[in-house]
Amino acid sequence: MQYLKHRKFADVELFRFGYAPIGKPWFNVYCFVFDHVLIDTAQAHCREKVKATLKDKRIEKILLTHFHEDHSGNVAALAIEHQAEVFAHAATQEKIKKGFGLHPYEKVLFGHITPYESHIHNFPAIIETPNHQLVPIYTPGHSDDHTVFLEPNKGWLFSGDLFVGIRIRVFRKGEKFWQQVASMKNILQYNFDVLFCGHHPRLKDGKQQLRAKLQYFEDFGGHARSLHQKGLPVKDIMRTMKLRENHLMRLLLSNDVSVRYMVEAALEDE
Repeated sequence: MQYLKHRKFADVELFRFGYAPIGKPWFNVYCFVFDHVLIDTAQAHCREKVKATLKDKRIEKILLTHFHEDHSGNVAALAIEHQAEVFAHAATQEKIKKGFGLHPYEKVLFGHITPYESHIHNFPAIIETPNHQLVPIYTPGHSDDHTVFLEPNKGWLFSGDLFVGIRIRVFRKGEKFWQQVASMKNILQYNFDVLFCGHHPRLKDGKQQLRAKLQYFEDFGGHARSLHQKGLPVKDIMRTMKLRENHLMRLLLSNDVSVRYMVEAALEDE
């Protein structure tokens, strides 16, 4: 089942796409359209719904926040259909052009990725649209290629997966804890209020919510490190911090998502 929900904020259209083999979608992804620009492209399993929804939109530029399959899943189809220019970080470009492997759960939730082998542009310092300016800002941590887009005149931040939520309890394998802390600190230097998050947009108090996530991360990381310095192994750190691993869920997610990964990442050097 493919699912769509649409709403509008100022001149930004928010499209929420979800997919599940049966029943209601388990996981929702947003993409954003405004001023002839599309930010992120949703999951491949929603391709027909995405294409039909955006068919009559004038899309000249496609911007990717990062390569993950729920954000880049339809870039090839949409770029070809709309004859749009694609912009992405260099590391994103490499993944998108060559394609990349998916875990079984990713194939079930998101679908197979079609490589996009045509030219992809590097981000300029400022992306100009007819009525807006977007400033790409590199924010590694969730992934090595993660980039957000700030509209400084409106106070909008298209944040990809930088936010997602405040009290994050699990990491994907390879996420970097202290890079995310540094990226949040960097972004909080800018003025914005609206957080166009790839999964949970916050149309007011977005900066306040990102600041709350930063505080949560600093508290989480500080606590984990303090316990580690006392000689506790990861298992006991998790027990002391009342962090419970859902082993069935970890198994279903191909050992790619785990509470333990977040704790281990917090113990790495900054």
